[in-house]
Amino acid sequence: MGKRLIAILALALIVGLTYGAAYAEVQNVKVSGDIKILGVARNNFTLGNPPVSKTSDSPSDSVDLATKEDDKSRFIATQTRVRVDADLTDNVMATVRLINERIWTGESVSSTDIDLDLAYITLKEFLYSPLTLTFGRQEIRFGNQLIIGNAGTYNTANPGPLNGLPEDLSVRNAFDALRATLNYDPLVIDLVYAKTRNANNATAKNVNASDDTDLFGVNASYDVTKKVNVQGYFWGRLDKSQPVADNEKDEIYTIGGLITIMPIEGLKASLESAWQRGRTRGATGALKEERNAWALQALADYTFTKVKFTPSIGAGYTYLTGGSDKNGWHPMYYNQALNPIAYAIFPFTNLSVINLRASAKPMEDVTLGINYGNYQLANSVASFNTAKADSNGNYYTIVTQSNNKDLGNEIDLSCIYDYTEDVQIGVSAGWFLPGDALRRESRVANQVIGSMKVTF
Repeated sequence: MGKRLIAILALALIVGLTYGAAYAEVQNVKVSGDIKILGVARNNFTLGNPPVSKTSDSPSDSVDLATKEDDKSRFIATQTRVRVDADLTDNVMATVRLINERIWTGESVSSTDIDLDLAYITLKEFLYSPLTLTFGRQEIRFGNQLIIGNAGTYNTANPGPLNGLPEDLSVRNAFDALRATLNYDPLVIDLVYAKTRNANNATAKNVNASDDTDLFGVNASYDVTKKVNVQGYFWGRLDKSQPVADNEKDEIYTIGGLITIMPIEGLKASLESAWQRGRTRGATGALKEERNAWALQALADYTFTKVKFTPSIGAGYTYLTGGSDKNGWHPMYYNQALNPIAYAIFPFTNLSVINLRASAKPMEDVTLGINYGNYQLANSVASFNTAKADSNGNYYTIVTQSNNKDLGNEIDLSCIYDYTEDVQIGVSAGWFLPGDALRRESRVANQVIGSMKVTF
């Protein structure tokens, strides 16, 4: 009788656990999202250089650029996101967001598919109160996002548009990651492991070969005072995407720090510096080179809060080493568009950029802005393939002239109208004027983007 009772109780326990796991209690559900419609007109984003086919192994410099026709792109796109946040039992939450990004080119299975944008579980006060665990596809941003901010940054992924939408306009940036956050206010420590590429190498003997790209690291943030914050971080990136036979991987280890201050009302300034070590992946049989690169970024913005029209001014300087694989800064997973056209066509390496910006509100619901960027090469190079793709799926390739660093200048204008609290209408225009470092046949790149966004 005793054994039967024990068996019945054990069975009841298993059923109870299974039922509880399958049907978690839901205390609160929130549904939100946004719809954004873009009208885009772009000209000369190849700067007159011939785009390189995705099937090509290397850029070609032999094409007569003078005979290259202007490249133009005109399209309307819709970006739709629907998010569900569910509060389950105390300190347990689940988040799912679906997304569709498509060009208005007709209905098809690929252009109207619904993709997974976010899907993660949050466990607060796990084991003890300071610890929060987040598992799944999630957005991860630290500091000014110079290092970590966008897993979809197309310098780090397979380039090429999704459903015809240029990747620089995509709003997908989530990581498939495990994150542990220790909140010892005013100290917050985050530990992260992410799988940023998981591809089976069909050419290898084992189709389940370890040819992934992994990201791991720690970010520590400390509020010295209410106006001063310091951060320190270490990030490692291991790229094992070469065929297994090569037995090689690209190793990047980034260590750096960021200090942010707000000394007076309306002023925010920051200074960040980072150093990259590791080893570059050589060709089969070639020696690997020791990596030694660094980055520096200084930003400052001031808003005249008590002045009519609420004007603001800002400035920034960004320096990224480059010139070769071993001393070229790797963009990691940055999420910074210093200027939109330059962001779309230049790799985030071997750059020296000065930004000047200003904005004002001539009306309560209208904001006007201007952003100027001067782009120089950190080190002169003959040419480079940007590994970025246009709307036709071709790589941009920028051909330079030796012994010259002047890439050019960009000017961007914007106007944003807050029609209601939920509806925002905007228009922006930009021009990139090629400098002396680019071939004489290079053309001015320009774009105009009109948008309307509804948030619910």
